[in-house]
Amino acid sequence: MHLEEALVGLWSSTPFDYGVMEASELVFLPDGRGLSVWHTVAAMYVTHFRWGCPAPGLLELRAEWTVEGEPGGSGDPFAFSAMQQPEAADEVTRHHYSVGPAVPPPGGEPVLAVAFREPVEFCTTFARRSGTAAFEEDPALRSLLRPGGQERRSAGA
Repeated sequence: MHLEEALVGLWSSTPFDYGVMEASELVFLPDGRGLSVWHTVAAMYVTHFRWGCPAPGLLELRAEWTVEGEPGGSGDPFAFSAMQQPEAADEVTRHHYSVGPAVPPPGGEPVLAVAFREPVEFCTTFARRSGTAAFEEDPALRSLLRPGGQERRSAGA
């Protein structure tokens, strides 16, 4: 399955969630792995997936495992203060998408965005974020790792 280079990177729904009490983040790594983080003040839900594009403008996500819990604790908004055990997932979803400029409300400056016809983690539009991502930065993996880097439980990453 083809990996669309335009999707590789970090994406956030925050600029398009004006007045909403929740947001979603997406990470598409160039090796076909990825993760999504849906978060509110009181809850956070992380999904690890494999991704690819079986046709132009069509994204396929294969969820591998999920974990949910309460955010916060260390001043990092993407850290768990408490979480449940990760659960295996085996769900495949397809989402039509386009990448191009979009204007966040209310009347912001245009940003590079990916727009989905079908919502991904409850959102349809995500702005490109700067920076790079590594799986080790995932809030679920950080919470599963003990000090010194020893894993408490295999997370399937």
